[in-house]
Amino acid sequence: MRSADGSTGIATVDILLINPPWITKDGNIWHGVKSTSPPLGLLYVAAYAEERGYTVHVMDVNAEQLHFEDIERFVADQQPPWVGMTAVTAQIINTHRVAGIIKRVSPASKVVVGGVHATAMPDEVLREANVDYVVRGEGEIPFFELISGKAPAEIGGLSFRGSNPLQPIVHNPMAEPITDLDSLPTPAYHLIRFDLYKPAVGAYRRLPSINMTMTRGCPGKCTFCNSAETALRTRSARHVVDEIEKLQDRYGIREVSFYDDTLTIFKPQVAEMCDLIIERGIDLTWSCFARTDCVSPPLLGKMRAAGCHQILFGIESADAEILRNIRKPIDIEQTRKAVRMVQDAGIAVRAAFMFGNPGETVESMRRTIDFAIDLDPDIAIFNITTPYPGTQMFDWALRKGYLRTLNWNDYDLANSVLELPTVSSAEINRMYKVAYREFFFRPSYLLRRLLKMRSWDDIKCNVRALRSVMFTKATVRPPSNGREKTAGTWTSLFGDRAAPTPACT
Repeated sequence: MRSADGSTGIATVDILLINPPWITKDGNIWHGVKSTSPPLGLLYVAAYAEERGYTVHVMDVNAEQLHFEDIERFVADQQPPWVGMTAVTAQIINTHRVAGIIKRVSPASKVVVGGVHATAMPDEVLREANVDYVVRGEGEIPFFELISGKAPAEIGGLSFRGSNPLQPIVHNPMAEPITDLDSLPTPAYHLIRFDLYKPAVGAYRRLPSINMTMTRGCPGKCTFCNSAETALRTRSARHVVDEIEKLQDRYGIREVSFYDDTLTIFKPQVAEMCDLIIERGIDLTWSCFARTDCVSPPLLGKMRAAGCHQILFGIESADAEILRNIRKPIDIEQTRKAVRMVQDAGIAVRAAFMFGNPGETVESMRRTIDFAIDLDPDIAIFNITTPYPGTQMFDWALRKGYLRTLNWNDYDLANSVLELPTVSSAEINRMYKVAYREFFFRPSYLLRRLLKMRSWDDIKCNVRALRSVMFTKATVRPPSNGREKTAGTWTSLFGDRAAPTPACT
C-alpha cells in the first residue's frame, strides 16, 4: 500500500472501481420506487484484487449521490493507475462521459469497462477513445490478469485496440466460466456504506439489507434476457449461509435480496440453505426471483420457515403465442397454480409483466392486464419490453428494422423503443399507464394494502409507491430523424421459433 494522501484522507489506491450514474426520468415508475443496491459485480472484482494485494476504492455514483465534479476531484487527487467501470445499457452514455473526465485529469490512468453492455457491444464501447480495454463476461479473473501485467493478447474475454489496421480491435476468445463459485472471496462489502442502500419499495421488510447471489447463469432461453446463453452454476448452501452469518456479525444485516435469475433452479441446494438457516437460528428475512415452473409446496414451506417473505415471478404476458415468441412458453394455468401455491405458503408474490413483445396487440395487452388483476398478486410490475444489446430480441429487432432508436438513454423499461407491425409504440405506452392505474387503484387492493400497514415506515413506503403509480407515464422521446443511426453491423442470432426451456433440477 502506498502512503496516505493528505488532501483526500483516503489512502492512494491501485484501482478505482466506479458504478456510473444511472439517471431515471420523471414519469418512469422506477424514478419513484427505484432501489439502490450495492454493485455486486464490482465488489466481487474488488475482493478478488484485494485478496491478491491490491488496494481498491469503490465509488458508487448513484448511492453516494455524487456529481461529475466529485468524480473529477477524486481522480485528480488520486491519479489511480487503473479505473474499472461496469455499465448496463442505460448507463453507457454516462460511462463514456466519466471516461472522458478520467483521461482529462489523469491521462496515465487505464480505463477498463465491463458489464452486460460492454460484453454485447465491445466495438462500440472501444470506439470511445477514452476507454482502453473492455472485459467481456465475468470480470474477476480477466481484470486481475490485466492489472497484474499479463499480456493483453493472452487474457480471455478481453477486447482492446490492436496494431493491425485491418483488424483495429482485437477480441480474445471468451474466458472459461468460473465453475467453483465457492472459490471466490466474499464481495468487498467493507468498501461501501450500507446506510446508502435500500431495496425497491415493497420488496423488503427490514433494514439494513443486502443483495446476494447463490447462482450464476440461467436455464431459460428468453429472447429478452442477457442470461439466456450463460453457463448455469451454483454456490454450495453452506458457503451462502456462512456468508450471511458473516454479514450479520459485521454489518447487522437483517434482510437479503437474492438477485439470481432463478434462485430455485437448484432445488436441493435451496432446501439445504433453508435447513441451515433454521438449524443455526439465523434471524433473517429475504426475497428472491423464481420461475413459476420451479417451485413446489415442500420447497416453499422450507423457504417460508427460513424467512422468505416474497418471490418475484416474471410472468411477462397472458398470451400463449407471445410467450412462445419470447421463448418462455410457460402455461398460463401453471402460472396461476404457482402463484396460489406461493401465497398459500404465506409468501407474497411480486409479478412482472411486459408490454410490447413480438406479436403484441392492443387485445393481447388487454388480456395481460385482465390476467394480472384476476391473478391478484401482492405487487404487480409492468414494464415496456426493451430489447437490450446482446439479447436475441435485439438482434431480431435490428434485422427486421423495428428499432425506433439506438439512443441508449431511452432503454429504460418505460419507453417503447420498438415499432412493431402489430401495434404502435403509442398504444404500448398508453397501455403501460392504463395497467398501473387499473391494477393499483382497485378498492379491494387499496384496502388490502391499508390493512397490512403496521408501522410509520409502512405508511411512508406505501405513499411513495402510490405517488409513483399516480404519475407513471411512458418516457418516450421521438427520434430526431425517424431513426437514429447505429454504430456497427449486427447479424441475427436466432430464428422465429420458440425453444423449450430446460426443467428445474
